[in-house]
Amino acid sequence: MPRDVDHRAGLRLGFSIIAVVALGFAALFVFGSDMPRSPDIAQPLEPPAELRTVLSDSPTRAAIDALQTAAPATFAQLDALTKVAIADGADAEALAAITLEALFSQFQQQAGALKAANSEQFQTVIAGLSEGLVQLKAANSQWCDGAQIADFLSQNDADLVPSLLSEFPYRSPQYVWAMSWMTDILTIARQGQVQPQRHAKPNFSDEAILQQTGLALGSEQWALGLQIAAFANSEGTSYGQMRDVVGNMDVCELGIAIETVSGRLPDAVRARIWADLMPEIMVGNTPYVMYRVTDYFFIG
Repeated sequence: MPRDVDHRAGLRLGFSIIAVVALGFAALFVFGSDMPRSPDIAQPLEPPAELRTVLSDSPTRAAIDALQTAAPATFAQLDALTKVAIADGADAEALAAITLEALFSQFQQQAGALKAANSEQFQTVIAGLSEGLVQLKAANSQWCDGAQIADFLSQNDADLVPSLLSEFPYRSPQYVWAMSWMTDILTIARQGQVQPQRHAKPNFSDEAILQQTGLALGSEQWALGLQIAAFANSEGTSYGQMRDVVGNMDVCELGIAIETVSGRLPDAVRARIWADLMPEIMVGNTPYVMYRVTDYFFIG
């Protein structure tokens, strides 16, 4: 159910992607080793009349349609919950928050389907994240501040969810972005359900290409490279020292750089890298993600 504890944990994991992806791939910029056609998908039924009437904008309707197609059970729960909320006098802002919770719960629930995406679809997900980070950076958002992300990851869900949802007021640019990004993710997940792509684990050649691509971008962006070097060098030191370093980082800038690196990779390499990492990021398996990133780049 979108408003219970389990689904709120899914919401937290969804927002953690910004921090995990940006900081998890940090060392790639400065550390290296020593060396088809999409399937036809049935058109979704109309969203519930009550919800459609209150949230009448096209981005929300598109996201709800995508949710109904990819996750009918979650859609049915959302339908029932919003009908009760409307009967209790909920306004558009309240319904938008409920809808966002239901959508963000899909980060975790669709992780397996996203593993079966193709290279172009992986890049669509990363490019969509980058687009949101560009907006945050342009707005000088607190969520680009590494210290804010560290605080965010340490919060209890009861305090975290209202704070996060307040960043997406109904019809705001960031709300429209979230609806568009979730529509893409759910559409890709549905295609992964009905036409899965199988990917091998990344090999040594993939790792070498990824290292070279990351190092090349780091040489183009020296300020970014210095931030990442400080973070990498602080790994394994005291929590306070790492927190100080992270507090000086621009998480949005890091995330945008990752999209650039991903876009420069050959299709097959990109597919294998993200098939390995993206599902684990979606479910919040940070230890595995960090282990694999360390393995990729031989960071000791």
